[in-house]
Amino acid sequence: MATKSIPDMLRRSLESHMAEADLRNDDELKEIMGKLAALSSKVAAAKAQALARRAKMKKD
Repeated sequence: MATKSIPDMLRRSLESHMAEADLRNDDELKEIMGKLAALSSKVAAAKAQALARRAKMKKD
């Protein structure tokens, strides 16, 4: 089972609050969501890179 990154968990939490009408989908929230998406991509890339290095070290 894959674990979720902190940015993904934050994004899902914000989406949940929007669905419950606790938050408005305004420009500030859109900016935050965009930044969380970018950060999530960076986390995924770093994780993939670390896993690839780990696999290479096991192979060598």
